[in-house]
Amino acid sequence: MRKETLKDAKLEIFNTDQGSQFTCHEFVSTLKDVEIRPSWDRKGRALENFFVEPFWRSVKYEEVYLHDYQSGLEAWSG
Repeated sequence: MRKETLKDAKLEIFNTDQGSQFTCHEFVSTLKDVEIRPSWDRKGRALENFFVEPFWRSVKYEEVYLHDYQSGLEAWSG
């Protein structure tokens, strides 16, 4: 995720599940660098993330699947 995008979003909290991509040092430090507080749902509590799931589905269908990125780096730099 690009820091420029996060700065423009003007978020206070970024809530996700506890997937490794969201709990890794690089992701967490990126959020903190732009003064966004990371937040994670408790393990086994899928319904806590109920409202954000449609957002990620939209990201996948409207961006990721349309561009057929071959790697995370390609999507990041895209």
